Parts: sequence; structure tokens; C-alpha cells
Amino acid sequence: MKIRILIAVIMTLFVFVACEKEEVFIATEDSGNLTGYWVNQQFADTLFTYEKSDNLVDNEYGFAFLPGGKFIERKNAGWCGTPPISYADFEGSWSLNDSIFNVTVGYWGGTATYRWRVVSADNGRLIIDVVSEDYSQEN
Repeated sequence: MKIRILIAVIMTLFVFVACEKEEVFIATEDSGNLTGYWVNQQFADTLFTYEKSDNLVDNEYGFAFLPGGKFIERKNAGWCGTPPISYADFEGSWSLNDSIFNVTVGYWGGTATYRWRVVSADNGRLIIDVVSEDYSQEN
């Protein structure tokens, strides 16, 4: 009888621990954990994960959400993606509506417009889901 009670207690504790509610992140433009430099892009399923840094890394992809809606993206400087790849900084702007980043930034062929959903931002890590990315070419 005592073993059944012990097993029931352990299973009940397991259910409460396993069903811990995930914290919902609500982003705002003045969220200090969003502004800054984001590097070391990792990709899993449909999510992109970045680490916060003191600056952008030479010859690697990264971006910065700066105060006043300024956006800088370090990325491929030309149409060819075959190594060696040349990188350049492209300036643009960003805004935040609920948990959706709206970004407009230049690229080697024109202007890119991104919509990224913030999944989480904590402990120096940013996870986003790409809602859409549109590229318009300049003539």
C-alpha cells in the first residue's frame, strides 16, 4: 500500500514539473534585451538563433538593432555566394509591432523587407521565426 502511495506522489510531482508553463515573451521597442548586435546565426527547423555581442564579427553574417530604429546588417556584398564571400554592412530601419520586427534594409541588388517574429529573447540569446522576406531589385 505504501509503495502505491509513493508511486502516485512521484507521478503527480512529475506531471506538475513536466507541465511547467512556458513564459510568453512580449517585445517592445524599448526592450533592452533586443537592441544590440546579434551574431553566430544557428538554424534549426524554422527558427534562427543568435547570440548577443559587443559588435559585428568580421566576415560573418550578423545584424544590429540600434536605438532610434536604425538597423545594420552585415551580409554578402554581392550576388555570388561561392567562397570567398565578401561581406559589407547595409543600413536600414526597424520597428516592432507586438512581437513582429519589420525591417527594411539594402542589399547588393536593391532593398530587402523582412518580417521576423520574436520567439524569445533572454540571456543574450535571440530566437526568431521568419514570417516573410521580400527583395526588390533596383534598375
